[in-house]
Amino acid sequence: MCGRTFVRFPELVHDPGRGHRAGHRLTCKGLQCRAAIALPRMNPMPELMALQRICGLLDRGEIDSAQFLELFTRRMAQDIGCSRAGVRMLIGAHRGAALRSMAMHDSATDANVRVPDMVADDSTPYFDDLIRNGIVMATDCRTHPALRPFMESYIQPMGVQSILDVSFSVNGTLYGCFSCEQIGEQQAWMPHQVKLLRRMGSRVSLALMNAITSHLDTTPGGLWEPSTPNRLMTMPMPLDEDFGGGK
Repeated sequence: MCGRTFVRFPELVHDPGRGHRAGHRLTCKGLQCRAAIALPRMNPMPELMALQRICGLLDRGEIDSAQFLELFTRRMAQDIGCSRAGVRMLIGAHRGAALRSMAMHDSATDANVRVPDMVADDSTPYFDDLIRNGIVMATDCRTHPALRPFMESYIQPMGVQSILDVSFSVNGTLYGCFSCEQIGEQQAWMPHQVKLLRRMGSRVSLALMNAITSHLDTTPGGLWEPSTPNRLMTMPMPLDEDFGGGK
């Protein structure tokens, strides 16, 4: 026996004189049939299995929204392999569309950190790129046109060298992004990192919306409107429409 797992067909009879090696023929009621090819075993990505467990904890009420965001962003930083990883929400700021961090995990301290909003006089280049491609990826933030609007408000002050942002959308509406950052040195993002971040975002989006809509921030200028709990102070962008960030 070769140890392979074969598909079993009805009324398939083995010819003892030929053996089981791949490519040998089997006799099937007088017809000559090629041996069935072994089926590959599909193993789910361990990173996605870990995310599924985190989502399950939230669904069962074993963790609250803040704990969910902390666990998710830590997992994202570890699995992607970056200095910081977080979730940003689209908000309407006085200077136009902006991004506000809901949670940001810092790998150096293994803790969530507070970071400033990403604001600009005209954020159109960034959101155009994010909506068009579903991703904003830069090895060198200083040379990427889409990130130029955020240089003064965020990238330079925070020492960000490289950014990998994937859109966070639900039912065709953009709500923000999943963001990975490299601090101090540049990182050339690899295809497997991009693929994994996309899949992580897709897996966690609905659970994330549940976590966000149960996480209230009633501080002045916060993401939430105190008079109407669970309502975003933002105008979510349909993915098929243009958006003028500073107009």
